[in-house]
Amino acid sequence: MTMPRETDIHTEYPRGERVPAIMLDRIRSDILRQLFQYWDEKRGDRRAPSRDDIDPAGLIEALPYMFLIDVLAEPRRYRVRLMGTVLVDWYGQDITGRYLDEIMDQELGALHELVTTWRPRRLVRESGRTPGRVKLYELLALPLSTDEAAVNMVLGGIVQVDLNK
Repeated sequence: MTMPRETDIHTEYPRGERVPAIMLDRIRSDILRQLFQYWDEKRGDRRAPSRDDIDPAGLIEALPYMFLIDVLAEPRRYRVRLMGTVLVDWYGQDITGRYLDEIMDQELGALHELVTTWRPRRLVRESGRTPGRVKLYELLALPLSTDEAAVNMVLGGIVQVDLNK
């Protein structure tokens, strides 16, 4: 079992207020920081942007590290809609179309909280060890909503982080 190396970040800002700089400073990966800023720009004065607001052309560098997850309301389940090529390589298979509860349970609590609170989630987890090196991955998950009534999709990315650099 892998344990969190850091706590996740939450957004505590009112609707429409820009993201505090300290929040961006907690995100280690440049790719995930850019994804967060893009999401924040697209949401405008809403709690979250919709999927239609997200243009892959604006996220070219992040695409291989990105995922999209459909949020199904009843019963609450999460289905992978898109999985970037780097993530497919890391995982060893493409899990597009699969339900997360069938293949993992580690991050489901963070997804449940994101869907309930509308707060972006950031996790840093251990991904493997080699002598003298600790490898971690940083995960960022961001809410999307088509109707501003419920989170119905999660946009995110996962990037490996090397603490020994």
